[in-house]
Amino acid sequence: MEPALRALSMKLPLSVYYITLNEEDRLPESLEKVKDWADEIIVVDSGSTDSTRRIAESAGARVVHRDWEGFASQKAYAASLCANDWVLDLDADEVLSDELVTNIQALFSQPAPVDVAGFRMRWVLSQPNPDHPFRHDKTKKILRLYNRSRAAIHSETNSNDDRPRVHRGKVLDLKGDVLHRTLISLEQMEKKYCQLSSEQARFLMQKGRRISTPRLMVEFPLKFLKYYLVHRQILNGWFGFSVAITAANRNFMRLAKAKELQMIERLEGKSQRSEHSR
Repeated sequence: MEPALRALSMKLPLSVYYITLNEEDRLPESLEKVKDWADEIIVVDSGSTDSTRRIAESAGARVVHRDWEGFASQKAYAASLCANDWVLDLDADEVLSDELVTNIQALFSQPAPVDVAGFRMRWVLSQPNPDHPFRHDKTKKILRLYNRSRAAIHSETNSNDDRPRVHRGKVLDLKGDVLHRTLISLEQMEKKYCQLSSEQARFLMQKGRRISTPRLMVEFPLKFLKYYLVHRQILNGWFGFSVAITAANRNFMRLAKAKELQMIERLEGKSQRSEHSR
């Protein structure tokens, strides 16, 4: 076997980590793309009741339970469990393209660059069924492959800011796509966004962010136009319209719930002051 081919057939000094909850439908395809060459796979599960844990373990992953504390906190914890400095952050609904796998293998078949903090890759919507009306979305570059000594996710409870922050080194682009299999159904999307808006509301509350009524009233229409036009949901017909409505409502509800929590806090404080004055 040629040296280059032999290197590519070996496990690479790279850890892949996931955070999961009931992902038996989407996790297998994602694991299939990394299990043969990643040195280590870490799965932090927050209480799956389906086959998620068994699927992960059968792919050679180390599965650790941790109660849910928000996206940023869960991912920071998962990264802390990794044995390698270089880590690849994947969600269960994300699948690496063949081109991206080839480029990662080529990159880590030789000594990793010492002045690079991480690599961005293109993140694209990719429904498993090409006939599904949800086909178009705005693509973007995301930093998911990074060196833990040069970049890290800031861990805060209820925070959804789960992107690594670079504190040393440069960030380069790596050719290939992360295929985002995000949507199972509108019901699944609505449930996910309900949970997310509640977490974001608690985060805004603990940060002391005040929500003004004018801001609340313009949030939905502005976010709807953003998703419908800028994110190109208009190209997805009735389904895209529904997605834009659901996504805009998530943004609106995070502010409405935060404002409600602030109102409850004021009312409870007023009630306690009245009790003490008696």
